[in-house]
Amino acid sequence: MSFKKICIIHLNQVGDLVFSLPLLKALRENYPDSELHSITKPHLRGLVTNSTYVDKIISRENGLREKLKLLRKVRQNGYDLLISLSNSQECLLLAAFSKARVKVGFSNFPWDFSLDIKEKVEGHHGWYNNLKLLKRLGVEVEKRDYVGLMVPPLLGRRSRELVASEGFRFGRKYVIISPGTSLRRKIKEWEEGKFAELIILLKERHDLSPVLVGGKDNRELNNAIVNVVKEKDNGKNIDMLNLTGKIDLKDLCFFLKNASLFVGIDSGIMHLASCMDVPVVGIFGPSDPFYVGPQNERSAVVREEMNCVPCYLKGCRDRTCMKTLDVTKVLHACEQLLDQSGNGCLR
Repeated sequence: MSFKKICIIHLNQVGDLVFSLPLLKALRENYPDSELHSITKPHLRGLVTNSTYVDKIISRENGLREKLKLLRKVRQNGYDLLISLSNSQECLLLAAFSKARVKVGFSNFPWDFSLDIKEKVEGHHGWYNNLKLLKRLGVEVEKRDYVGLMVPPLLGRRSRELVASEGFRFGRKYVIISPGTSLRRKIKEWEEGKFAELIILLKERHDLSPVLVGGKDNRELNNAIVNVVKEKDNGKNIDMLNLTGKIDLKDLCFFLKNASLFVGIDSGIMHLASCMDVPVVGIFGPSDPFYVGPQNERSAVVREEMNCVPCYLKGCRDRTCMKTLDVTKVLHACEQLLDQSGNGCLR
């Protein structure tokens, strides 16, 4: 089949957008003369703005009026192929009334009634499932990971001024610490005291300055970690840069690209770091690294092997998988990656 105009409806989360990059690359390579459009949530636009795989980005705004405008635009564009990576009711209805010649996506009865090709989501949304859609379309796939598929941006003026005001110097080595996730996935979080202890050890043993990142929802957690570090650093006054909720995703990518190490829980930010090929230590509990683990070679997954994991975030109250994971295990993974990358300076 040949497609002159292709549209991708992306999921709403950062990690899901990163997992779609190999799909965009494969479509571009198999249909080099096609026009490829991405429909994304506004906060994700910056991640594909400079992409060579996308010709046009269309925002999927909230509100009934904006959704009707989007539907009209999609119908007017006359797509030959529309792929919905989301199986939400909203996205499947958008696909159904899109007037696209071929509609592809993931099953969700009865909203998937219009799909010409459909697949079941196994585990989590991610590359494993996206690949199944490409296979059904007969699309050849050479690159099966997202590593290196995002253009590293320059740091924006506002963020440069913010960093300068904090007295942070880019000549130093630093570790990105990403402790938080979205409010509905708090079950994946590791204790703030353990993150604080890890920060102190990485500074003492490897001279890595901590840079804390996350969204506005993570401010309370990250501020608590900063306070615990100040209490426990034995008067060393560890110099910390807390960027939580202060920079956009494009500028976050700049900080990730230049970091010596990333440590964080399973999250979209972890996948951004892996995409930038930073040494990544991913702390996992209820989610399954088979589907959503970091994809670069310079990465390590740290988790407790238990019969109940992965549980796919289905309301566990005990959180034993996260509570029993100790700092020593995470530190060991950090030190192995630092030694492999030549960034270690163990004293």
